[in-house]
Amino acid sequence: MNAYLELLVGVLLAVVGIAMLAVPQLSIFRESVKTVILGVIPIVVLLAAAVFLMIGVSDVREKGEEEELESETEKGKGE
Repeated sequence: MNAYLELLVGVLLAVVGIAMLAVPQLSIFRESVKTVILGVIPIVVLLAAAVFLMIGVSDVREKGEEEELESETEKGKGE
C-alpha cells in the first residue's frame, strides 16, 4: 500500500476508536475494553521482553563468533 494511504487509514481508525470510547451510551463497551486492555498489557510486555532477549542473545553469539575468528586469524599470522 501507499505510505500516505497507510497513514490515513491509521489516523481514521484511531479517530473512530476514540469516538467509540467517547460515546456515553457505550459504557458497557468501554468497561469491556478496559478489561481487555488491562489483560493484554502484560502479554505485550512479555512478548516485547522475549523479542529483546532473542535479539540480545543473537548479538552476544555474533560478537563471540567474531572474536573467535579474530583470535584464530591472529594465531595464523603469528606462526
